[in-house]
Amino acid sequence: MTVMFEKFVFSMQRSFYFSFFFQIYLLSFLPGTLCIIPEASQESILQPFKSYSDVAMFHFNVPKEVLRATWQFAAFTDQPNCPQRKVHIHLRWGSYPVLLIDNMTTFPTNMYPLNNDTLVISTNTYFEPKSVAVVPVYGPQAGDWFVAAYLSPWDKKVQQQGLFHKCHYSIGSIALWVEASAIENVPVGYQATLKTKETSSYYKIYVPSGISTLRVYIWGCNSTVHSLRNIRKPCIKNIALQGRVLPIFNNTPPNNIGNLTMLDSYLFTISSPYEDSYYYLLIISDSIIEFNIKVSVSECPIKLMEKQNVEQYSLITEKFTQISGTNIKQNQTVVWNHNRSSFYNLMDLRTNQFYVQKENSNPEDKCFPRYQLVRVKHSKIFSTSYLLQGKEWLTPWLALTDSYPIITQFNILPFVDIGGTLDINIHLEMYETMTKQLIVVTVCIQKGHASNILENKIICEDEKLFMNLSSSDKHDGSILIPYPQPDIWYISLQATCYLNNHPVNCEMEEILVSLNVHIRQCVFPGKNSCGRHGICQEIHRDLLAYTACDCYEGYKGWGCTDMIITNSGTSATTRILMLTLSNGFFIPAIYIAIKREFYTEGLIYLSTMLSSALYHACDQHTTNYCITKFEVLQYCDFFSSILAFWVTLVAMAELPIHLVSLCNMFGVLLIAFEVQSNRTSFISISIPLTIGIIIPVGTYTYRSYRIKSWRRPNKLSKLLIGSLLAGVGFLLFSMIETEANYQHMAYDNRYIFIIFVTACTDKTIKQLKY
Repeated sequence: MTVMFEKFVFSMQRSFYFSFFFQIYLLSFLPGTLCIIPEASQESILQPFKSYSDVAMFHFNVPKEVLRATWQFAAFTDQPNCPQRKVHIHLRWGSYPVLLIDNMTTFPTNMYPLNNDTLVISTNTYFEPKSVAVVPVYGPQAGDWFVAAYLSPWDKKVQQQGLFHKCHYSIGSIALWVEASAIENVPVGYQATLKTKETSSYYKIYVPSGISTLRVYIWGCNSTVHSLRNIRKPCIKNIALQGRVLPIFNNTPPNNIGNLTMLDSYLFTISSPYEDSYYYLLIISDSIIEFNIKVSVSECPIKLMEKQNVEQYSLITEKFTQISGTNIKQNQTVVWNHNRSSFYNLMDLRTNQFYVQKENSNPEDKCFPRYQLVRVKHSKIFSTSYLLQGKEWLTPWLALTDSYPIITQFNILPFVDIGGTLDINIHLEMYETMTKQLIVVTVCIQKGHASNILENKIICEDEKLFMNLSSSDKHDGSILIPYPQPDIWYISLQATCYLNNHPVNCEMEEILVSLNVHIRQCVFPGKNSCGRHGICQEIHRDLLAYTACDCYEGYKGWGCTDMIITNSGTSATTRILMLTLSNGFFIPAIYIAIKREFYTEGLIYLSTMLSSALYHACDQHTTNYCITKFEVLQYCDFFSSILAFWVTLVAMAELPIHLVSLCNMFGVLLIAFEVQSNRTSFISISIPLTIGIIIPVGTYTYRSYRIKSWRRPNKLSKLLIGSLLAGVGFLLFSMIETEANYQHMAYDNRYIFIIFVTACTDKTIKQLKY
């Protein structure tokens, strides 16, 4: 791997370090830009994508006020004779890319991956640098960017480590930021006259929290060159305003306005802007100009739900818990009437309290009630709940009216929350027996800024994040969002009543809704977060942590809900039986060893058979037949298998009994050390096997030397047959056996070798007479 890394660095220097710094050199002469040193190069090993744990993950941090970010990737292999592989690269802001193995798999019901902003490219692996994948992003969002890379899956051959060369694939990346120069800040609430410094000038406007509307008014454009003043000539060629990112001319949709003269003015009005964020204004002109600007905002602060009495709230919560229990239909009318007034007083949601419109203000500046959900972090990773916050209590219950919408908001934190799944479940606590009217609750989920509300109606930007709950049929709605991006998330709710399909005023003063928002591991709630056909993996890559499902039994998909392989249950059972019952080939070896009084050897064969069967049974996803830790079973399997070779070769040497014990004990110590050092390495097998072969060969040579004669051993035919079958097993392992047909090749060379070589050992018939 050191060689691969050195080659990677060298190739980077040759292939695109030069292009990067050449770009820096050119861009340094552009007005209004400042180049930043490239992000340190990163390298990682590539694997075929079978589950999310195989993905190579990179993390970059893009600074603020960047005009362009450029990523370049190069993929390599460590040997020129290694086959070329296709590499898939996914780039996403804020959170990890949501990946699927192929187009056949889908997402679970109600899951909506916000993956529209993910950039996907492909490249190929090369031994020498021939191709570089370049990803430019204009006006990127500041903060964390994540890159996921993987190889297209193929049926890999099963190779013994150290015996054959195993092709390694890697990917390297470099990132470059081009930052705008010092951007002037525009004050809020005051008129100002600004002067451009260049033909393209940026200005920034800070929007604090608790703002419902942002207005930017621009007028009085005037050229500073007096000889060029012309009231009909365009003074501003183009103007654009964008939140959080720098608008790029010809790359920013869609509110570009051009050709403003000295007499023209323009007003940007943004309802529900990004809060606690900067808005960037781009002014493009042919010359240095002056213009007037005024920024105004309308405030709409976040409120806490009021409480009159904590003890009263406790009683009401208990009653509503009874309502949502198993006997809800029988008890709902009595309990609702008994606690209705108390609950309404508790919530204290009055129109005159929350629905605020200041005097002499714009009629469009309506402040709707907004509530912050408090974050409740649990001990388990990616386990968080969000509840409505009062002064001294927390609750998931929210009371709606038909007078105005209600907005709730909560924060998704970077790194802490993005590796799980955002689960938003809303329950309408309303039944037909309560009122003759049809009650419909409209819900919209939005990231970054709240939904726009026109004429007291919620306008949802994404229909997939929109749901309707009804008192007649659908009482519950749920949306799952994997790997949510860090930001402020908003849930807007609006209640409407209908009678004979016509909207009317609601008979009920408030409508009770349960708002359940959670961050959870993988997909589903509970212990089986990947269903019955997968396990939830906690994956850690340095400081990065995330969860993903690892599917089995022929199931695929993000939540292991798609059955790709038919008869998956039969296939899984057959695979397990082949891997475990194939160890029955040890039975003849055990029988022969005991019959010929090789009791120690027979015990080793029995131990090998049992440990191998238990190890393979524990190694399957579909079983829980692990009598102890997986690492212990794996160690026992490797140790007893190599030891079986050793005791067979020692038995073939026909040593005196005291030397047999010495050799076997030496073999135990040697094999225990080798297996513990690296149980999958060829060295851990080759060293004991080489020394073991030397024992019978050396003994035969020594005895022949003593009698001054070379004699052909008896039972030579059995020895040749055993060696031939062992060679056939080795060829099957090295040339045919792959990960897909591994279970069909379970009776490999070691079993055949042990069976037939043991048959060559005959304690009653001496191979040499002295």
